[in-house]
Amino acid sequence: MDAVELSGLGEVDVALALSVLLAAGFACARLVKLVHLPSVTGYILAGVLVGPSGFDLIPPELVETRLRMFTSIALLLVAFAIGERFDIGQLRGSARVLVRLSAGEVVGTFVIVGSAVGLTAWFSGVGEGDYHVALAIALICSSIAVATAPASTVAVLRELRATGPISRLLLSNVVVNNALSITLFGLCVAAAQGLLGTGSGGGLLRILMPEFTTIASLLVGFLVGFLTDYVVHKLNSRHDVLVVSLAAVFFCGGIANYTGLSPLLAGVAAGFAVVNRDRRDVRAFRALNDFEPPIYGIFFALAGAELHLEDMVQAGGIGVVFVLTRVAGKVLGAWLGARSAGMPPSRARVLGLGLLPQADLAIGLAYLVRQDQSLEEIRAVIINVVVASVVVNELAGPPLVRLMLKWAGEVPHDKVGPPWTGTPAASAGVVPWTWERLTPPPRPEGTVVAALGNPATAAGVMRIATLLAHHYRATPVALNVIDDSGPEDFWKTDRVRAESPACAIARSECASLGYEEVTAEVEHAEEVAQGILRAAERGNAQAIVLGHPLGQDVASFSRVVEAVADDSLCPVVVVRFAGALHTERILVPIAGDQDLLVVRPVVCALAMVRAHSITVLWLMPPDATEAELQEREAALPDVVANDQPGDVTVRAVATGSRVHEVLQAAEEHDIVVMATGTRRGLRRVFFGSLAEDVALRLNKPMLVVRGGLESRGLDEE
Repeated sequence: MDAVELSGLGEVDVALALSVLLAAGFACARLVKLVHLPSVTGYILAGVLVGPSGFDLIPPELVETRLRMFTSIALLLVAFAIGERFDIGQLRGSARVLVRLSAGEVVGTFVIVGSAVGLTAWFSGVGEGDYHVALAIALICSSIAVATAPASTVAVLRELRATGPISRLLLSNVVVNNALSITLFGLCVAAAQGLLGTGSGGGLLRILMPEFTTIASLLVGFLVGFLTDYVVHKLNSRHDVLVVSLAAVFFCGGIANYTGLSPLLAGVAAGFAVVNRDRRDVRAFRALNDFEPPIYGIFFALAGAELHLEDMVQAGGIGVVFVLTRVAGKVLGAWLGARSAGMPPSRARVLGLGLLPQADLAIGLAYLVRQDQSLEEIRAVIINVVVASVVVNELAGPPLVRLMLKWAGEVPHDKVGPPWTGTPAASAGVVPWTWERLTPPPRPEGTVVAALGNPATAAGVMRIATLLAHHYRATPVALNVIDDSGPEDFWKTDRVRAESPACAIARSECASLGYEEVTAEVEHAEEVAQGILRAAERGNAQAIVLGHPLGQDVASFSRVVEAVADDSLCPVVVVRFAGALHTERILVPIAGDQDLLVVRPVVCALAMVRAHSITVLWLMPPDATEAELQEREAALPDVVANDQPGDVTVRAVATGSRVHEVLQAAEEHDIVVMATGTRRGLRRVFFGSLAEDVALRLNKPMLVVRGGLESRGLDEE
């Protein structure tokens, strides 16, 4: 009975402590806003007031034991959120800046802090003036100084709703310097043990362990991210997305902790894997946004409660030097790195201010020092120095991050469309041609090859091929490929095969559009792809059109498409049938400049007919600003030439889920035209294909276009 009562009392204490932390944090956050400080600072100050350094309302043992769980949860959410900002598409243009910024900031901080702390420790007589001891302290302190607190940075970004190239660069750099801090810490500990003469052998293993930890943590995160994306993509309910996302984040951190890996790096890798899928379904991040505020509030209040102000005094001169030189190293190093990459001086000089917050990882590394008996001679100095730095930087860091972001002038724009619940249908019907008849060119320039298979799809394939031929001023060709790998039927001549039901339907469709004379060819080949490519090469094909099979087994068709597209010099268009084929209202989703280059000829061909309208849907990142959306709409070149009929509307949208945004827009259109990439193997497994994901769920006809060899340079890079 006593045990039960004690257990119940403990639960009440935890609940009461949480209520005090949240209430005090909320009150202080509102107060500091009056002086234009971030809410993070208010929550930290509230923790200091109710913790051991203030009114001591919450026992230290409760903060360090039962409430520690909330710190772990908050860090996992922070790590996953940082992964969202690690978007390859957005960072590709700033990769050079990121590399040089990270290198400058890490090297600058490590060298400046290490030199100053080492000299101060030596002149202060630490370790009886032994320079080996001073150097050991300098190495470990400088490796910890590299780390930046991701939680404070993310919290300020969320509060200000700041987003843009500087914000993404800042968070990406936080990931890089935390990974390097972990690696440098392991190497510096091994070196310090050698300097102190307390090493326990296994030198190579000790040196390689940090690198192994980093790589293994990232691999675990990638795997969890893939699984999360696979499951979330199949969900429509926001509540279901939240449950699955929380389970994935907790599992990622739990498995990392259990195996001795880094939950921070694993969480970042999971978010990275989700956001860089081609379909870019980021509803998991949006669902978690509603769960984060109270967890963040508790986290920062606990961070304040754990700050022991008396430790700042114990750190002495070394602590002061550490704090000041860390600021100098971050600001100067970031400035040098950014300037070497060509960043304007006005932005380069303030970047380092966003890298000053320090807490979670630094405390964790200091805790490892405290546990290491081989560092007993120097661990008290290191712990006091790190705690002093955390106290100063947790209080001063968030306001400086806020100041930097204000100067950058970055404001977010979020938009998430409702889920799509439609189901695809399989039909190859074609709406009768009622527009003006087309006039074939007097001198055709090449051909457009329509590879016929199922007679049910022949009319649709031939209509698209004829429109493309009219655009290219070419001749449409109905191609029938004969498989020579099996026994040949000698009773059927090529002329008979050219008059097969599929070819007859194709001829009739062409005639309805105005092309009375259509070439029908037969190609013998052991593989269908070989026959299509030979016919295309012989006829100087401007495009190749294939019809997606109506059956469920499409594996063999996919192999044919891949083989043709890999070796074709011209664009390859796959017609996917779902409902009646109609081209009056055309939706063109674009995820990048290369997509526009690939689909432009096909869209121009469809726009040759009057009364057709085109909507170009430019899919922007979910945090794109209103200015970025307007700039994209203004800069987008015409999809069709000015002298061609057809109304073009350009819409740039910030979307959380690319697939759902396209599916929602497609409801108001008759056909969707999309480009697909050339990725193969592991790159295709990792990044996926937006066009394929849309095709699996779309209930409208769709044209999937893959550019010819001459237009694939950007996509192959």
